[in-house]
Amino acid sequence: MPRFSMQYPQALFLFTLAVKLADIATVVAIWCLTWDLRFYSKIFPMTHGIPQFETYALISYPLAVIFCVMFHAVGAYRRDRVRFGFRASKKVCQGVVLGTLVLVAYLYFTELYRFSRLYLSLFCALSLAAVLVERFFLELIWQFLMARLLTPIKTLLIGYGDTLQVYRSEMERMSDYPIHWLGRLGPRSSENDSMGVKYLGEETELLSVIRGQPVDQVVLSYPSKDPGHYEPLLRQLSNELASVKVIPDFGKYSTFTYQAGHDFGIPLLQFNTSPLGGTDKALKRFLDILGSLGFLVLCSPLYLFIGVLVKLSSKGPVFYSQERMGADGKLFLMYKFRTMQTDAEESTGAVWAVENDTRVTYLGRFLRRTSLDEIPQFFNVLRGDMSLVGPRPERPFFVEQFRESVPKYMLRHQMRSGITGWAQINGWRGNTSIEERINHDLFYIRNWSLLLDIKILLLTFFKGFVNRNAY
Repeated sequence: MPRFSMQYPQALFLFTLAVKLADIATVVAIWCLTWDLRFYSKIFPMTHGIPQFETYALISYPLAVIFCVMFHAVGAYRRDRVRFGFRASKKVCQGVVLGTLVLVAYLYFTELYRFSRLYLSLFCALSLAAVLVERFFLELIWQFLMARLLTPIKTLLIGYGDTLQVYRSEMERMSDYPIHWLGRLGPRSSENDSMGVKYLGEETELLSVIRGQPVDQVVLSYPSKDPGHYEPLLRQLSNELASVKVIPDFGKYSTFTYQAGHDFGIPLLQFNTSPLGGTDKALKRFLDILGSLGFLVLCSPLYLFIGVLVKLSSKGPVFYSQERMGADGKLFLMYKFRTMQTDAEESTGAVWAVENDTRVTYLGRFLRRTSLDEIPQFFNVLRGDMSLVGPRPERPFFVEQFRESVPKYMLRHQMRSGITGWAQINGWRGNTSIEERINHDLFYIRNWSLLLDIKILLLTFFKGFVNRNAY
């Protein structure tokens, strides 16, 4: 059978598109089938007669849009979650439940028709099972096509080092397409020969090896300390038909993304660009605007009450603004209720607050402990300086200290700062380990989804407000 010409990324893109279409088609089909099960199967008792099918069928259009958006919001179509498995199943469950809740809210506010609650419950359960089964069968079809349409790719390894070993083992374990390892060229040692492929000689044997047998692709990788081999090898390979992959030993410097691309035809590698796409950013900003507006409107009496207490408890303004560093290193003024004396840093300069800090007012101690001093930051969220959820912003003075002493500290500024965050709900706030806070911030950015933001917001009410380390 001839070799399938499409490259794997293109095949995965088409598979993801097929999964999206299949998910929506499955959900719509279950919506229609549930009508028959609920009203004609005689399994469930009827009390108000059978409604018209057309009334239910018209909901298929908003239903498809809602579930498509919700599946995207929970990250069900990301590259590492579109293939069937535990993570994909978890995202499907989250998307179906969230989609059903949004659908119920939509039906309630539009008042189109009084839909059966039992019908909606059946639809949620059946659509969850159906989408999981659909994903499972799509995975079987994918594996069948990959195994049948792709002949083994004859691959020659050149070089040595941990990166090349990891590449070979991961491709053997995770690759969807078959690979036939022809062997390895490069320095010989017991460590390098542990890759599990045949040793073919030094790099000088390249032309005799590649012209003596069919080679589909050549993979080159050398440690960053030994980069001098690439140029002569690439010069020789430029006259051959085999495709060439170069794996530079730079992956350890990447935290979020590691992508190859080009600018005006000039090849380049991209490190640590934001993992959020345009749609992700729009959804997150929509949640920020909706949440901050709702809080400011509903809690305006709380603002007034705290403001009066601050004014009566000590001399000075009600609000306090402080310069902080946000997304992309941009500076902004962050607002808080004043909790210290007005001249708190005249003699000391910028310093951390400590336990039993004499600069903190009596009321300020309570506001800090309960995080009520932070609520004016909803104005920052509405303005776009901050987000509801994200890494906490820090003062530029401390940023300059931490960027030199804490590895990958500046990468937290790839995302807009937040009122609350993953580190805060896990107890890493106030006078705690900076390194642990950074680890939690980077985990949040790397694994961001709209559902994770909602989860953090809900957990903030139980874990994020009161903290013994907030001085």
